[in-house]
Amino acid sequence: MTKLHDICDLTPLLPEHHARLAPSFKGQTNPLCGYSLEALIIWKTHVYYPAFAMDQEDAIMARLFPVTPQKSYLILPIPNGTARSPENLAKLCRTHRLSQVCFVDERYLHAWDRETIEQHFLLEEQTDYEDYVYLKEDLAELKGNKFSKKRNLINQFLREYVETGRVGVEALTQKNAEECKSLLAYWWSLRTPEAHTDEDALGEKVACTHALDLVGTLKGLRGILLRIDGKVKAFGMASNLTEEMGDFNFEKADPAVKGLYQFFDRQCARMLFPDTPLINKECDMDDPGLRHAKRSYHPHRRFKSYTLRLKM
Repeated sequence: MTKLHDICDLTPLLPEHHARLAPSFKGQTNPLCGYSLEALIIWKTHVYYPAFAMDQEDAIMARLFPVTPQKSYLILPIPNGTARSPENLAKLCRTHRLSQVCFVDERYLHAWDRETIEQHFLLEEQTDYEDYVYLKEDLAELKGNKFSKKRNLINQFLREYVETGRVGVEALTQKNAEECKSLLAYWWSLRTPEAHTDEDALGEKVACTHALDLVGTLKGLRGILLRIDGKVKAFGMASNLTEEMGDFNFEKADPAVKGLYQFFDRQCARMLFPDTPLINKECDMDDPGLRHAKRSYHPHRRFKSYTLRLKM
């Protein structure tokens, strides 16, 4: 008996598809980071790849796992996913032979009552994938007592490196992307042995490398880097999400330089998000250190994510 995930008719998503899909993503309102078109394109890893189809005005997006196809999933159609009834979503899963819809935001649960949803799906919260969203003003200015420790570290960095003329900040381009890859390799070498075999951690490294390959050529993907004494010590990349929110895709910095992360994070907020009052810093992937860092910046909101598993 053929299972739903044995055959899939979706097209692998490539950078050259950006222009075709961009109209569907313009004005989309889903706050979860997985609904950034640029993020969908760059998150092509060693275990899964993005794919798509068009259904009238909606873009149907998926991640496909060739080796473990039972993990493959759709996300809500873009831009009208919340308007799709559970019955319609179930039909969509069967059409594309996939057994689940992941990264369903809470608005869908408010639009359709739980009883209706559970006629077609098993509903589960994705506890490792709760997005942290911040006010740009908070990250760019760090005002108030709650950010005093951040400001103290920045002041130390300013005295040691900026006021002595040792720091430069510039746009991330194809010309300097290889230097950022060297920093990424160094940063990765400092990770724990467990991280080197963790699927999510490995996937993030691969996706970051893919993003560095595309920065400067993929519309909507932008970045900056910071040099100390001419050597790249930090870089960050961002993309579009909603009209009010940008997606902070990657941020890497040399942890040996005191105050660097705090200074650079503030620079990213100021330079990479000129037109959006909100910044999505994505999830913590159940990493205790990452969770502590994200919460220390006092998120404005945290958005939960859900999986709908098709009842067969």
